[in-house]
Amino acid sequence: MVRTSYWKRNRSTIFWVGMLLVAVLLGVGFGYDQWGRQPNWYGHRDLAALPPGPETDLIRFGWQLVVETPRHIGKSATDPAKRYAGNDLACTNCHMNAGLKPFAAPLVSTFASFPAMFNNLVLSLAERINGCMTRSMNGSPLPVNGREMEAFIAYMRYIARDSPVGVRVAGMGLLPLKPAAQTPDAQRGAAVYSQWCARCHGPSGQGDPRTPPGIGYAIPPLWGANSFNAAAGMAKVTMAASFIRANMPLGVDYRAPILTEQQAWDLAAFITTRPRPGPRPSGPAR
Repeated sequence: MVRTSYWKRNRSTIFWVGMLLVAVLLGVGFGYDQWGRQPNWYGHRDLAALPPGPETDLIRFGWQLVVETPRHIGKSATDPAKRYAGNDLACTNCHMNAGLKPFAAPLVSTFASFPAMFNNLVLSLAERINGCMTRSMNGSPLPVNGREMEAFIAYMRYIARDSPVGVRVAGMGLLPLKPAAQTPDAQRGAAVYSQWCARCHGPSGQGDPRTPPGIGYAIPPLWGANSFNAAAGMAKVTMAASFIRANMPLGVDYRAPILTEQQAWDLAAFITTRPRPGPRPSGPAR
């Protein structure tokens, strides 16, 4: 009798405590279900679905600059006044899939990561882009307030939508490698190049130029006068090895590499010791 009276008197309290417990358990279950899940920052961007307007035009032009760089600002650009680059490489040669491939120097978090500190200096996104122009493109800085710079930034802002500010999402940069088990060796790297790379990049690293009226390269040159200069990131053994391991031969995914880490180190040692243009002074943007 006493026990029955207790439950009757506290029935409402027990009901709400029970509901709270159920809510907590559901919340914990949902949390575990979502644990480790992240949005697909690298998914396809449908530029054709963007609404018409000046901002969309700028974004689409930015995409063109990334994938058709030589046509618009290369040394063989259709408009001689826009020949800012000193070669006919394309941004997407390094920032693969228009900056949307993980561990291929993607651009997904780039807009959200700048301004950023480099060598104790605060660097703007425009300055970082012009660093690529003077090193990887072996050319001259873009005008900071010009349409080309605005388009590059608009495209990077577009693909960075909803990404966390000040955070580099997983897959940004290049795939970290362990220190080489053996000192990277250019002679061994030459053998790796002959086996895996020469059929696309050419026996002399000259690349595969597009057939006219095409501009630029179907496969980019890796050294020589038409390649990136000695100050570019890819001219550093550590960066080249990381890029190679995750992305080469073409079509490789970082989750299923073909080359061993040692092969990537040796190949990087070979490529980075080949002749290429020297560093260019950055100079003011014209």
